[in-house]
Amino acid sequence: MDWRPVIREMVDCNDGLVTRQHLLQRLPADVLDGHIGRRNLVRVFPHVYRLSGGADDDGTLLRAALLHTGPVAALSHTTALAVWGLRRLERPLHLTIDQGLKRAGAPDLVVHRRLRFDPASAQCTQRSGLRVTALPRSLVDAWPLMPLPERRPLAIDAVRRRLVTAHQLRDSLAERPNVAGHRALRQTIELIADGCQSELEAHGVLTVFHHRSLPPSVGQHPVDLPTGRVRLDRAYPEVRLAVELDGAAFHTSPEDRARDLARDRALAALGWVVLRFTYADVVRDPHAVRAKVLEVYRARQHQLRVG
Repeated sequence: MDWRPVIREMVDCNDGLVTRQHLLQRLPADVLDGHIGRRNLVRVFPHVYRLSGGADDDGTLLRAALLHTGPVAALSHTTALAVWGLRRLERPLHLTIDQGLKRAGAPDLVVHRRLRFDPASAQCTQRSGLRVTALPRSLVDAWPLMPLPERRPLAIDAVRRRLVTAHQLRDSLAERPNVAGHRALRQTIELIADGCQSELEAHGVLTVFHHRSLPPSVGQHPVDLPTGRVRLDRAYPEVRLAVELDGAAFHTSPEDRARDLARDRALAALGWVVLRFTYADVVRDPHAVRAKVLEVYRARQHQLRVG
């Protein structure tokens, strides 16, 4: 008997992937092993197969990982971040199951065990048809697995895109207080809560605005202009002093510069003084930035007292 139509039907009915257990419901074991040996069926993960020549993309790989571990697992760590669209997919893949369960990993597949993990709870969600850990949990779990330069910018970007909040990250960190790198993660969460929406702002807060020589400032301070509400990177509302940090992503084109100048004029019309610093200013000479901010702050104090 030609079993190939049966195999193809079973694979097609399962969106291009099928488990050994499912195949054995209709195929004798020796027939199945023969098709695997001849590579008519290609193993994606142990006991999970696709047809030779079938789809071999990232989506297939992720679905195969979930099939391998079963409904008790969810994609997690850096793999979940890839599903959330925050970074590219890398191997090994990562999944999480409850601590009391046993599921074997595989080459290019790491299975993590967590106490009281329940993929049917709010700990997880469906994204792009895949079961993944919720984003706050994914960020905390993935934190020690990411390269150091990538960690803080990625967390800030997730909050800036309104995918997660600082409060949610705090709660998730409280569930895993001993995760490697927890001090840096806690600091990142506090920077986000302080209004930082870019790595430049975070660096500025740490090296400039939190320095003891400067008075306290406010991050993302709202000001209503005739054209609408804007938020200032850092502000000293008591003296109407705004400090804008110009990163390369949004402040380099002629259109960007024209927009910035128009905004500065609108702020000036409301009595605000605006200082602008570049990434190079903040990174290379934070002392000079602090000195300039303090100089203008004191001048504004004097002007407002005289006024």
